[in-house]
Amino acid sequence: MIMTLRYRFSLSPGQRGELYSHLRRRNLPASVAVRMRIVLLLDEGASYNDIKEKLDTTAPTISLWKRRYREEGLVGLATFHPGQPPHKLTPRLRAKILAKTQQAPPDGSTHWSLRKMPRSWALEKI
Repeated sequence: MIMTLRYRFSLSPGQRGELYSHLRRRNLPASVAVRMRIVLLLDEGASYNDIKEKLDTTAPTISLWKRRYREEGLVGLATFHPGQPPHKLTPRLRAKILAKTQQAPPDGSTHWSLRKMPRSWALEKI
């Protein structure tokens, strides 16, 4: 017979208060709010089945956010999309942009835009 020990997930009063204060914010993304609710329900002793039903989620999702919160805290509940690294402006490119802005755009308009400038050099963006 295989016995599984249920790990008791518990938060300190400070952690619980921090999660509740973030949940009260109006500008919190819904996905992050669901993750915080998962953590709070785990703290209340809710089973995976209860959480799955209440938040319309899956067991792997609950496990993921439980582990991320345990390892990284509140920061672990945020989603970071690394994407491409930001382009750095070299002094040479900065000087080239400055010189170009002092000239009139080729289409006869009165000012340069973020899209016109790279197009004039056949770049994607600056």
